[in-house]
Amino acid sequence: MRLHNKPWLVLALIAAGTFAALYAINRYQHRIVGSEKDLLGLLPADNATIFYARLDLLRRAGLLKLLAGSHDPEYHAFVLATNFDYSKDLDAIAGSVKPDGIFLAVKGRFDWTSIADYVKQQGGECTNQVCRLPTRSGGKWIGTVRIQPDVLAIAVGQDKRLAAEIHPGHLSMPQPLPSDPVWLSLAPELLKNPVALPLPLRIFAISLQSANSAIIALAPSAGASAAFDIKLTADCPSAVTADTIRKQLEIDTNLLKLELAHEHEKANPADLTGLLTSGTFETSGKQVHGAWRVTPELLRTLQ
Repeated sequence: MRLHNKPWLVLALIAAGTFAALYAINRYQHRIVGSEKDLLGLLPADNATIFYARLDLLRRAGLLKLLAGSHDPEYHAFVLATNFDYSKDLDAIAGSVKPDGIFLAVKGRFDWTSIADYVKQQGGECTNQVCRLPTRSGGKWIGTVRIQPDVLAIAVGQDKRLAAEIHPGHLSMPQPLPSDPVWLSLAPELLKNPVALPLPLRIFAISLQSANSAIIALAPSAGASAAFDIKLTADCPSAVTADTIRKQLEIDTNLLKLELAHEHEKANPADLTGLLTSGTFETSGKQVHGAWRVTPELLRTLQ
């Protein structure tokens, strides 16, 4: 069959191709999640500690293996049943930690049918795009929401309806967002009352109580002796407050060094003493900046 003898067929093919292209463009433009901001925007942010990680970058840098050593039998059962493994299948994860629950929005590759089947096999339920599953201990619920083919949102808490809090438009963080591959923004309440943090971190967090906000990030290190740096950026009410916080952070660091000397010990680059005593601090207007070195020795200890 020659197409030039069938002009109606040529027109039909052109029309079908145009329709398919317009449909694809429309689907792409109306995807809920297309950027880091969109992923974070799914999460409730009021009085929350927010975090974000580009797992694809960590994977290429060889750092994701620090998180991939889980031997939890429940997780392995999930991997076997759903063909899903975060160390391979996730590209980005955003999280929001609040007093009433933990919320996650993850971007990657999912076998939705297998995930729904697993939830039902474990006594859960799936309705439309939402699945709910009781945890095996603690009286909590895991709720999942299918946002789009490559985005899954998760809520964990005692209220099985928490998943309903996941929807677009939540993000209220100051712009621009950090460009680092991993970062964490501490909740205002956690800054004011950091009792939930581990003791070594609590000491430094107390120094930040008068800051408006604080973001901690992982960044490539400029020094040859470090694998990467932990960076602090704290916004303060005034330059005077920023300078006061800087001085207090320096005092905390020096006190830790003196305590080690009193115990006739030295900071060990393979544990937290090496990390915390490496801190350096400076101010820029109303901001305090800090940096701590994460050494290859510490990474080997974590592995």
